Amino acid sequence: MQRHLGAFLLVLLATSCATQRSWVYKTNTYSAPAATTKRKAVVTPFEDARTNVNRNMILMYLIPIMPFGWADYEVPEGATMHVTSAMWTNYKPTEDYPKALAEELRGARLFDDAYFDFKEGDADLAIRGRIQNTKYSGKIFTYGLSAYGPLLWFIGLPAASASNELELELTCDERKTGRRLLSKRYQASPYSSTSWLYVMKNDFNYPDMLAGIYRQFVDDLRGVMASADQ
Repeated sequence: MQRHLGAFLLVLLATSCATQRSWVYKTNTYSAPAATTKRKAVVTPFEDARTNVNRNMILMYLIPIMPFGWADYEVPEGATMHVTSAMWTNYKPTEDYPKALAEELRGARLFDDAYFDFKEGDADLAIRGRIQNTKYSGKIFTYGLSAYGPLLWFIGLPAASASNELELELTCDERKTGRRLLSKRYQASPYSSTSWLYVMKNDFNYPDMLAGIYRQFVDDLRGVMASADQ
């Protein structure tokens, strides 16, 4: 009976957070630049430097005295279920991140043109990236009561928590000369949330975190391009 109760309550949690998350990126807003460099920039697919390890220990909540079950995903897009959401669709970081960066650069109007491509072609500048970290961590709280712990969700105790991390390395090189104009690691402020049974928070915050990183990158790139064009 205990196991059946635990399964029922987890199904209830899954039903309440069955929303699929889909990749949608919104660029930052920029004022008109003082000048636009007369060059083209290409953004190529990012290298994936993450450790390909996902650990799902959610069922540890069934062990008496264990306060929660947990999941730690280094590659969270590979998981079919997350703590407060279902599958993440249309999300491939090695391509979605550089496509978003090309869109960001067009919005910032730093160059005559900025675009994503699998080859560098005849662009004047090559912008490359390496994905260092997209860690996802989540917990389902059962307060040491095994399968009976989720009953406490009904009286208002938190049901789950989740956090996202994001770190990228971005570079910009002149293709003809091979001169490196910019190379820097960017780390977004970690995102975390706590959810209740009927108020499940978003656990897919990577688009907003990426926008924060790209804002910093555009500011840094604007500075080095101003120096390079003098």
